[in-house]
Formats: sequence, structure tokens, C-alpha cells
Amino acid sequence: MPTYLHGALSAYLPPLRLVSRAAQEYAGACPFCGGDERHSDRFHVWLLPAGRERYWCRRCNRKGLASELTNERQTHRPSQPAEPRRPRADGPNPKPEHIAHYRTLYAIVTAWAEENLHQPWNPEPLAYLRQRGFDPATIRWAWLGYALRDPQPLVTYLERHAPRLLPYAEEAGVLARDDNGALRAHWNLCGRIVIPYRNSDQVVDLRTRRFPGAGYTSLPGSYAWRGATTPLCWETTAASEVVLITEGEFKALAATAAYRAGTLPYPTIGHPGLNYFRHEWATQLVQRGVRVAILAYDSRATRPRDPAGYEQLAPEELWTIRHGLTLAQAGLQVLVLTLPLAPGADKEDLDGFLLRHGPAALRSLIQTTPVPLRAYAAHLPLELVIAAGIDLRPRR
Repeated sequence: MPTYLHGALSAYLPPLRLVSRAAQEYAGACPFCGGDERHSDRFHVWLLPAGRERYWCRRCNRKGLASELTNERQTHRPSQPAEPRRPRADGPNPKPEHIAHYRTLYAIVTAWAEENLHQPWNPEPLAYLRQRGFDPATIRWAWLGYALRDPQPLVTYLERHAPRLLPYAEEAGVLARDDNGALRAHWNLCGRIVIPYRNSDQVVDLRTRRFPGAGYTSLPGSYAWRGATTPLCWETTAASEVVLITEGEFKALAATAAYRAGTLPYPTIGHPGLNYFRHEWATQLVQRGVRVAILAYDSRATRPRDPAGYEQLAPEELWTIRHGLTLAQAGLQVLVLTLPLAPGADKEDLDGFLLRHGPAALRSLIQTTPVPLRAYAAHLPLELVIAAGIDLRPRR
């Protein structure tokens, strides 16, 4: 498995995988037209030559200098989409001054999706959530919903309930236009479980999960541009000095549901994509009174190898150290929870462990097995840590 893009540019993009060391080329999901963050390779970024970094999406044909992605330069008008039968992806970019409108739209879409989830003629999405271990109370608390596969009902709903917000719907990423210029639901909001990100009862962003199937998708555009400034379940951290941190929405929701039920001692927050962790979250946790952060990413039986056949750190190992150092630099005590693998299993994650073993088993692990970040790093092969470019020297 390749390494991932990191640095300032990564804060504006979904996770991108290294596909060419010579050209410093990274690929992944497109921040404009979407895609599966784990498998997509439609969006490419080249970091060489330095000072002329550029990007291109081979589906929606967005391209330009990478500095445009950070709003450092004016973005050029994109060319015509490469696939004319797909909905067009050249809608307007999000604007910070319109974030309040986006959040109102996200709340309305959340209400629409909730209605769809509980319709008797549409039982499969709700049954899927129950199968994943979410009880009715958790589904209601998390405001989970379902976006219909038909791309037109959402347009009709917004026209009826929020006509004045339609001019902002493309910027917000909830609507797109087809080849005839007609509005339709963005394809990442068609046939998906809808997971709202909330902060102080405002819906600040929407993420979706394929159903059936696996993989999360985001609305187009940078999280920061849309005003998504908090991790999932952020509101649960207000009364705890210890917080678990994981990647992936279902993992965070499953662990938070157990915390709200009183069967886990600490709340859990989740961030979208393993490498997407905003540095200011560490400071904000300290400001909330959090003292200890427990990183709880997936456990894996084997490590990936690069194209030359050399073993690498698993992405979960790599980002545990990197995010852990960010948290430690803000003044938090950082611990690492490693979930035990079942015999013959390739991986283990929080929601799967909870579903199979129950909250009592996870509570026991949380209370007895986490190790300090540097002890965790010391047990990793030193040559792999060095090859990953990780500097473990204490920082001021």
C-alpha cells in the first residue's frame, strides 16, 4: 500500500496515495466530483517541479495549480467534463461567507434523509443500520438518514422547503447539474446512508456511506471550504477528560453509543479519512479540558509493501504516530489502543469489535491495554519509522 500525501495541501483534499515516487504523483478521490476515498484514482496531484505543483481529475477535468486548492490563487474555469453522460462537476466552489447557508441546507437535507430512513416502503436502509449494531435511540440521536437513489426528490424537497437557498445548493455540494443544466441531487447523495456532522446542534457537514457495500464518500470541495471544522461526535467531549479518537463514522458512532448508554467510560470522536486530522482539533481538545487522547485505529495482521517489495508501516501505524505527535505537541497525554486480532483475521476495528464482543470487552481493553505513544512507536521496526520520514525527537 502506498504512502499518503501529508503537509499543508492534505488539509484541503481527501486522502491521496503515492503512485509515482519519481514524479511525486499522488492519486485518490476528487474533491470536486467525489469518489471512493479508499479505491478511487481519478484525481491526481504532482508535487514536482517544486513551485509549480499541479492537479487534474481525469473524470470531471478539473485542473490547475495546486495553490488553487488552498484558495491562494483564483481558480480557472474548468473544461468540459470528460464523461458527458455524468452529472457535471463544474459547479461553483464553496465560499466562506456562505457557510451559514450551507449549514441550513445540510440541516434540511438531514431532515429529508431521516424521513426516508423510516418510511415503511423503504425498509432496507434501516435494517442495514440495525444489522450494524445501531439501536433506534442511537439512530435518532445521530440523525442518521437515507438519501434516495432517484436524483430528483431532493431537488423537489428543497424547492418546496427552502427555495431561497437553492442558489447555494451547488456550492454546498448537495445538488449538481446534468448535461442539460437541470438541477439534481449530487451523486454522492443518491442511494447512501447520510451521516451528519454536528456542532452545537448545527449540521456542519454531511458524509455518506454506500449501501449496500462499503466505503464512505464526501460532498465535493474541501471540508474547510464548506465550514466543516469539527470531528464527528464533537459535542460529546465537553464533559470528559479522556477522549478516544478513531477514523471512520460508524466506528465513532458505535463507540459513542456505548458511552451514552453508560457501558464505555469515555466518548469517541471520529475524523473522515485516516490522514485527515486538523491540527487545531488538538488545541480545542485541550481548551475543552481533555487531558488524555487515546488513538484507536484499526489493527492489521500484515504490513503493506511498496512496488519494490519492501515492507512499509501500515497507514494506521503511520498516522497513529503523526496524529499522536500533533496531539502531544498541544499538551495532551497520548495513549494508543491496539485491538486484538481474532485467529486468522486480517484486521479489527472498533465497531466490529463492539458488535462481536460487546462493550464490556472493549471497556476492559481501554482500561488496561493502552500504551504511551513513544512506547508504541518503540515497538515498531525502526527502519520502517525512518523510511516513513517520522521524526520522534521531542519538540519544543
